[in-house]
Amino acid sequence: MAMYIDSGFLDEAHQLFGEMPERNVVSWTTLISAYSHVGRPSEALQLFTWMLELKLEMPNSFTLSAALKACALAKNIEVGKSIHRHICGAQLQYDTVLMNSLLDMYVKCGSLCNAQVVFDSIPLPNLTSWNTLIAGYCSKGLMEEAVNLFQQIPEPDLISWNTVIAGYAHMESQEAVELMCMMHRAGVKFDHFTFPCVLKTCGFLRFITMGEQIHCYLIKSSIECDQFIGSALIDMYSKCSQMSKAMKLFYEYLGYEEFIHDKMVLWNSIISGCASNKYNSATLALVSRFHSSGMLLNSYIFGSILKVCINLLNLRCGTQVHGLIITCGYHLDSVVGSILTELYAKCGSIEDALQLFWRLPDKDVVAWTGLISGCAQQGSNLLAFSLFREMVYLNVGVDQFVISSVLKACSSLAGLEGGKQVHAYCVKSGYESETIIDTSLIDMYSKCGEIDDGLAVFKHMDVRDAICWTGIIVGCGQNGRAKEAIEFFQAMLEKGVKPNEITFLGVLSACRHAGLVGEAFGIFRSMSVDHGLVPRLEHYCCMVDLLSQAGCFEEAERLISDMPYEPDETIWGSLLGACVSHNNVELGKRVAELLISKSPDDASVYVTLSNVYASLGMWDCSTKLREVIRKVCLKEAGRSWIEVKS
Repeated sequence: MAMYIDSGFLDEAHQLFGEMPERNVVSWTTLISAYSHVGRPSEALQLFTWMLELKLEMPNSFTLSAALKACALAKNIEVGKSIHRHICGAQLQYDTVLMNSLLDMYVKCGSLCNAQVVFDSIPLPNLTSWNTLIAGYCSKGLMEEAVNLFQQIPEPDLISWNTVIAGYAHMESQEAVELMCMMHRAGVKFDHFTFPCVLKTCGFLRFITMGEQIHCYLIKSSIECDQFIGSALIDMYSKCSQMSKAMKLFYEYLGYEEFIHDKMVLWNSIISGCASNKYNSATLALVSRFHSSGMLLNSYIFGSILKVCINLLNLRCGTQVHGLIITCGYHLDSVVGSILTELYAKCGSIEDALQLFWRLPDKDVVAWTGLISGCAQQGSNLLAFSLFREMVYLNVGVDQFVISSVLKACSSLAGLEGGKQVHAYCVKSGYESETIIDTSLIDMYSKCGEIDDGLAVFKHMDVRDAICWTGIIVGCGQNGRAKEAIEFFQAMLEKGVKPNEITFLGVLSACRHAGLVGEAFGIFRSMSVDHGLVPRLEHYCCMVDLLSQAGCFEEAERLISDMPYEPDETIWGSLLGACVSHNNVELGKRVAELLISKSPDDASVYVTLSNVYASLGMWDCSTKLREVIRKVCLKEAGRSWIEVKS
């Protein structure tokens, strides 16, 4: 029977077992272990149950360990509990190996309370006992309990250290890096499991200096780098936006034939890195080379190709990839299906996106997020909000990215009631402390005209990043609170938060709405002098509009001539509009003629110039221009959207 099992002929071994005139505990245990070993736990447990029912042989410690392994694989905690009772009745608690199997069963079934009880009942727990329970707490994210246990181990081994480091790495916490440093100081040697865990954390937190130090350590220590360390290094450099180093490493590792047995993980890492950093052409070139080499495309690579199509908003390329996905049989894969749904939604094919979405066998939070964010991006805001309500009703796990997309939809709709409902859901679900959600709430309240609610959200935030400060500055500016916008800007600088280009645009817009010329000039000048930021065309446009509305036409013209950009229709339009307000006919005519030469088919230019003439009583000129307007195009009635309580 052992010969059949070792040769992989398990069914023949079972047939031989059935033909045996007498079966002892060894034969039962051998077959039960074999079924567990090949991943057929249900059949192992059926065999174990049959053994108990026949009562011809009593299971020994080895039999019970094999059955507990099957329980762990099948997540069958009820049978596991019955074996636990049998162990207690037979007074086998002193068998540490058996108790470790019981402990492992409870951990893998997710019952940490029972696992802790078993651990506490082991008279002399060994390192396997400690490490098994620590791994259980780490898998649930209970790092405080895991570390508490770790600190109680008399002499933690390499597995103990790696288990806790992997737990922190899974949570993307910098504690993983700090624990690795402690491990080094304790004189424990790193292995091929330690490095990928810590490099993953360095990549997520963008700790490029630490990542480079680990890379140097690997080189100096002459550690044989396998595909997993290579993949982790490529991934770390990619997440830190160091794509030249990532590409160099990729080609270097491809040449390590003696160490690299599976090159697929290297290809997955570099293709994913290029796609994430929007190196779209490089991604497609790598995929082409990969496909030409005869290797089979997998779901991971398909996901990266689809992300490139999303980056480019190229539906034609996306549909071609979709056809290849169907040919390769990945069309029902949950990850690939989710990204496909997002692609169609963000390219404006909402109907196709919905059809794909409802066909997915497993609609996880990623699929819902892709569809809802796509709908919000395309302006299908009511559909986005409706999908969110359906998601909550079906009890699908909602995350901060979904909520942020729905709040964006509420902002676009100026849907205050819907936004407040989402806010209430955030509070009930414990998401009110998430920075991304608080920033979205501030944006939503600002765009709905409820700036006081936005200010209340901002003041209750524990952590405020540049995006959050920018949001409240822009919100105050949009709602006529220019003084507060400037105060927030000054407070942001005092807190040491570095403003970006959008921050400056927000505070300059606030100054424009309030006509604060002096303050705006000081802020505009500080942008390049104090913060090293180059003003964009939008910043110049804002300043020109502010100066011209204040009647400072000479300064506005000087700024236009000095700026390093070609003035566009928006800047000339701002200047022309101010000419109407200040009855500056001479400049208005010059600007209007320039705009007409640039955009002869734009009726708004003719309308503005006609208004200039009318305001000055030059009715003949105004009437002639009105005739031109009728020939250029017809003016359509304006539209607006308001929310009405039922």
